[in-house]
This record gives sequence, structure tokens and C-alpha cells, in this order.
Amino acid sequence: MVATTSSRVRGATAGCTLAVAAAAATASAQLLFVESLVVGSPSFRGAASGARTPAAPSVASAPGASSSAAVASVGAIAGLAAAAAVGASSRRQRRSAQANPSLVAMGAGTLADCPYTVYGQKDVDVASEREAMRDIGSPLEVQMPPEMAGDLDAQRAYFQNNLPKIYKDLKIHGAIVFRGFEISKESAGFTQVGEALELERCEDPLHSVAARDAVNKEMGVYEAVNKPSRRKFYVGMHNEMVGNRAPGAAIFVCFKAAEEGGEFLVADGRKMFKELSEDWLKTAYEREVRYSTAEFPMGFIEGLPGFLQGAVEPLAFGAVQQALKMKVDFDTELVWERSEYDGSKILQVRAMPQVPIVRHPYTGEPAWWGSMHSHSEFLRSEREKVYGDEGLTETTGASRINKTDVYYADTSQKVENDRLKELDEVTMRCAVPVKMKEGDMVLLDNYLVMHGRCPFEGTRKHAVTWFKSPDYTKAEA
Repeated sequence: MVATTSSRVRGATAGCTLAVAAAAATASAQLLFVESLVVGSPSFRGAASGARTPAAPSVASAPGASSSAAVASVGAIAGLAAAAAVGASSRRQRRSAQANPSLVAMGAGTLADCPYTVYGQKDVDVASEREAMRDIGSPLEVQMPPEMAGDLDAQRAYFQNNLPKIYKDLKIHGAIVFRGFEISKESAGFTQVGEALELERCEDPLHSVAARDAVNKEMGVYEAVNKPSRRKFYVGMHNEMVGNRAPGAAIFVCFKAAEEGGEFLVADGRKMFKELSEDWLKTAYEREVRYSTAEFPMGFIEGLPGFLQGAVEPLAFGAVQQALKMKVDFDTELVWERSEYDGSKILQVRAMPQVPIVRHPYTGEPAWWGSMHSHSEFLRSEREKVYGDEGLTETTGASRINKTDVYYADTSQKVENDRLKELDEVTMRCAVPVKMKEGDMVLLDNYLVMHGRCPFEGTRKHAVTWFKSPDYTKAEA
């Protein structure tokens, strides 16, 4: 059942605002808690990677919680509602800036804002366009000319002088692996590669909701998924996107390879479009999909006396809704659901509908798109059977809060497991592992190819810079 905000919710939230002075300490603590939940969810800290990130301990207990815990939870939500209301003006300011692109031309520092996602017209003829699509090898590998060894100026000039050919190759293959270059073995030299290719750096799409670890934030060099706590996690294949923003291109770089594993993965979305079953492509494209990005346990409500449940439920809904509006600059929807863990009440956060097939902004080619492979709870669980989990079930509330899944947008029905199995088979057949060494780079078009990462052991130091789409008018004919 999808819940909507009513005057009753707004009235309850407004009433809580008056109590903020008496509950200041509780409000501050709960605001920090919910911020950690929102930022900690995979869609807000790693929608693209599908990684589940530990969050702060949950104050929401299971049904049957003690009355004192229930009262504390009610008070905490009340405080959160008050604090959330205080932040409404900043949310309105962000909305105003979003409506006026000239106000959001530049992000933090010298980086442009991550651009809005370009899906193209919803006019893909699946049958005829699959038949006409040619087979293209991806990624293309390019080795540094041996005569450039030790000459960093020559290496920088290589990218500048070969820009038209590199753009042509990127447009055709979707991804290019550059091997052997020394200029990219450290951050300062790496940034010169993007500059030589006349690519415009943009903010990490996570910028509006969270802070990805950075190697050099001012220059837009962000860490990839390197943390030891993430080493067992298989980062499913995805296109980089958070909310309604997606970079057009990226360059991934290896500063240090893991001792074992950690291969970067590339899968051509055009090839996946051609190899997925035609009937399901048509179905998914027509029905569109929605991703759930987080679940907030609300079982404590069912542990309250009956006369309180009806009052607390809309209050909890309104408080979480306001907290989300404060933290993200894109639309989400809250849905009352039952937890698959224990059947208790939860509030599930869902992103807006999106098509799983996009037309490339420049070439017009259709390509499979999105984060279904990384966000599916079923596929993630299947991968954990092979690679092991990260022990999130041992953390209080984190494994429940940081949970994602994928649904059809028209009915909120989960995508069927047999379809997800097919998706996994095709994805892994199309995915090409790239074992990167120090200085190796992968330039990719985010609308043509998906990326991911294998589990690893040891220390892995990879980074990424996001860019707006290349100006393909500069490409060789």
C-alpha cells in the first residue's frame, strides 16, 4: 500500500515543531541518526555499486518492545519531525536551483554539477533494433607506445593529439583500456589525462546526498570501492546514476592493484540489449522499473498500545519523509511494506520509475541501462553464497536498513527470480574482467557500458573521475 501525505500528517508534523524546545536533545540525536540512515543506504551512498553500507544502530525495535523503548521511539520521531521542518527552506532552495540550470552550473569547488540523466525518447523498437545491431568488441585495449617511456610530457601530448581517434574509438567500443602509461600513476598526472582529452569534470553524483572518499576532491578524483570492509562484496554491474543525475563518462585508474582479485568489470549495454530475451525486454521496457533503496524498521509501532498506533504511524511517515527531503535533491516515495526478515512493519524508500533501456544521447543506439544487476536482493544473496557476506547481519539494524530491490513500476511487483537469473547469466557472459596494473586506466561512456568490480584480498587503491558526455563532434569521421 502506498501512503500519501495528508493534512493529518502535516498537522501532526507541525504540532511536533512546537515541541522542539522541550525535546532538543532528542531531536538532534535522532536527526543525526536518520541522516546516517539516509546517507548509509546503498542508493544514497552507492546506488551505482549496490554496496550495502553499515549505518548507525537502529532505535526501532521489533514488535513486543518494552513500553519505555516505544515511548522513546515516539519522542525521537517527534524530535526528528521538528528538525526536519526546520530544514524545509534549504530543500526549497535546492528545488529552485534545480529548476534554473544557470544557478547550478558549477558544483563544489571547480567542478560542474553532475548532469541530469538523459534517457532519450521512449521509442525503441526492440525486435527490429536488435536485429540491426552489429557486434562490437568492448573494451578496446591501447598500449602506450614504448618510445614514450619516461617522458610524461609526451604521454600527455599523446592524449591531446589523438583526441579525435580516441573519441571515435570510445563512441564505437564504449570503453577503452589504456595500459602502460606512467603519467597516471599518481593523482596529479592522472587529472592531466582528462584535461588533455578536453573532458569536463563533474561532481560525483553522490555529492547531493553523501560524501564519497576522495583522493583529490578539488580535482574530482574519488576513491573507487577499495575499503577492506567491501573486499568480499561483488559490485554488480551498473551504470553510474544517483536519483536523476548521471555522468556521461568516467576514467577509472589503478594506483595500486589488489594482491588478489579486484578486477574491474565492463559490460557493453548494447550487447546485453541484443542478448537478453526479446519478450522480457519488451515487457520491462513497457512496464518500466523502480528501485527500493532503503528500509526503515517500524515494528515498534505494532508494539504500542492500540490507541497510539494510529497516531504514531502518520507521524513516523511524515518524519522520515521530511528527513529524506532534507537530504536528497531528487524525488522518492515511501511505501508501507512488511519485512522479509520477520514480517514486521517497515517504511521502504523507492526511487521514481525509469526505463531499463536508454537511447545514447549522441549515437541514438539503444542499450540496457540501470542497476538491476547490482540492486536485486535475490542476485545479491546469490552472490553472497559464492563470495560470502560482509557480516552486516551482525550489526544492529544495518542489514535491514541498507536493503535494495527492483520492482516493475506499474504494479510494484518484484521482478521475477527467473528473469533475474537470466539477467545474471547474460550480464556475466557480457562482462569482461580487466586486471589493472599501476597506471592503467579505463575510459568509458556511461550510457554505453556498465561497470562493476570483483571481490579482492589485500590493499586495492583505484580511483575515478566523472565527466560530462564527450563532445563527439570532435571525433574522427
